[in-house]
Amino acid sequence: PIFELGKVQYSPPAPIVSLAVCSDLLVMGLSNNNLIMIELSRPEHVVKIPIQRKPSEMTLYKVFLDPTRRHIIVSSTQGENWYLFKGRKKFKPLKGIKMVIESIAWNNGGLLSSLASSSTKEFLIGTRNGTVYEALLDAEEDFFKSHERYTTSVFSLPERLPITGIQFQLYPPLDVKQAIIMLTTPSRIYQLQGPLEKKAEDNKSLFSSLFARYRDTPPREHTFRFITLRTDVSA
Repeated sequence: PIFELGKVQYSPPAPIVSLAVCSDLLVMGLSNNNLIMIELSRPEHVVKIPIQRKPSEMTLYKVFLDPTRRHIIVSSTQGENWYLFKGRKKFKPLKGIKMVIESIAWNNGGLLSSLASSSTKEFLIGTRNGTVYEALLDAEEDFFKSHERYTTSVFSLPERLPITGIQFQLYPPLDVKQAIIMLTTPSRIYQLQGPLEKKAEDNKSLFSSLFARYRDTPPREHTFRFITLRTDVSA
């Protein structure tokens, strides 16, 4: 069988608010603002890391884990967001990322091709108000540098609904020049496609030229495709 159902022998000390699994790592965000990490190959090894905010001050919303299990982002309903790099024992506040994060599209190819790097590579953030941000974090220890290399708004959906899902694919594989981006809201699926910027430094946006095609010209159906999702299928 492709899948096997197994029980994790662990009783969390507080209700589970959000959960993510990747590369044999189970990450749970609890209502008491603690993060629990369990390696599924070693379920007896449980790591607990608290976020330095009381539940009365901040409500944990979602947990995001990248495909290499090195980068964790925790969002809250108040718009505060926190970052943890593999092996670290303390969350860092993302002071430049003040928004309610609904979804994250990691740069899977970039992350998997540079496992020794402390950088997230460029990734996209889908927010509650329908805005897409591009960001890059780097966990390199540098007293004079923040983990946030840059965060920039690159696009806003016309309907201003929460971006419940976001993914992108870069191509061609050997000489990346373009990307396809998929966005979902509670009622629609959007597809955007176009060229990427040539990056010369870490604080320059990769996706700005792609999104500019849809920001400067009103989207048309043949370039900005969408599918309306129906919930009533009784007919």
